[in-house]
Amino acid sequence: MRALKEVRGLLRFFWAHALSMSGCLWWAKRQLREQNAVIVLMFHRVLDAAAQAHTHSQAAIVVRAETFCKLVEYAMREFKPARLEDLRGGRAAEKLPLIFTFDDGWRDTYTVAFPIVCRLQVPCIVFVCPGLVGQEAPFWPERAVALLADTQTAAQVDDAIERMKRMRSLEREHYLAELAGRAAPETSHPSWAVDSTMSWRQIGEMHQAGVLFGSHTFTHQILTTVTAETAAEELRESRAALEKSLARPCTAFAYPNGNSSAEIRQIVADSDFRFALTTEKGAWTPDCDPLAIPRMNVCEENVVGPGGRFSPAVFEYAIVWKAWRALRSKKDCPRPAAAEAYQPGAAGRAL
Repeated sequence: MRALKEVRGLLRFFWAHALSMSGCLWWAKRQLREQNAVIVLMFHRVLDAAAQAHTHSQAAIVVRAETFCKLVEYAMREFKPARLEDLRGGRAAEKLPLIFTFDDGWRDTYTVAFPIVCRLQVPCIVFVCPGLVGQEAPFWPERAVALLADTQTAAQVDDAIERMKRMRSLEREHYLAELAGRAAPETSHPSWAVDSTMSWRQIGEMHQAGVLFGSHTFTHQILTTVTAETAAEELRESRAALEKSLARPCTAFAYPNGNSSAEIRQIVADSDFRFALTTEKGAWTPDCDPLAIPRMNVCEENVVGPGGRFSPAVFEYAIVWKAWRALRSKKDCPRPAAAEAYQPGAAGRAL
């Protein structure tokens, strides 16, 4: 499995360089600029070597600190860092705009990523779950990895987690309890020092430094698996907690796991969020739905070359090329986009 992964990495590296040398990546960036497109990057974990060795997070959400630093330096030179508030129509930018977003509010967002974005003056927004602030092992996927990793392959663990995402919350907790009951003592009680969320003090410090914060629900519920009433409560409580703590309006939201539906987007609209971000691939353009903004996930695998170092070509292939392809296909940019598509109070009447 590892050998196959390495072969795929080599093929991706050579293909990315072929696209770069042929001018295809340049052409894709030009096409995106001409459409007034903005690419939104999605990060989760930024870990140093020691933390990476002890985390229970899946590889698909982890970037090494060294890689992240090189990526940000490159983005500052070759792209135009932007904010969600910059999602407007208008003249095409000389450089393709990028928005940096972080999901979940992990402690390493404060300890590792924050010093880098501060030093390089990169605007960014962090989506947090107020009900999980300052906790160890706040998210169930890390608990699942801890319970399954010793007996299953990484691919099997990933499959199991995908199945669990489709479960109702109570069903998933029962399943995790069953796994814990069958696990060896050292497996069911791992160290969670690495896998914890930042505190309100740390959030406040980042806020004072200019980092924006948005809602990721109150307790990271996958909204398509809960009732409309629960979804509305998760949004209402998270927004109230953030606005009370930071003393500023909370207008941005990120769907946990990216899951949304027409009903959920209506609830988001009724909660007065101006922007809502998904995990669908693509680029934002002025005719996209502001409550279904696509994002490009960034992890170590899709931004490094064979030697494990940051590769600009691989990064642009994974982010720019794939965003352009998705936008071109029109499959990842939901329509209608107009705000009037959402009916004020419609979700409330359904509750």
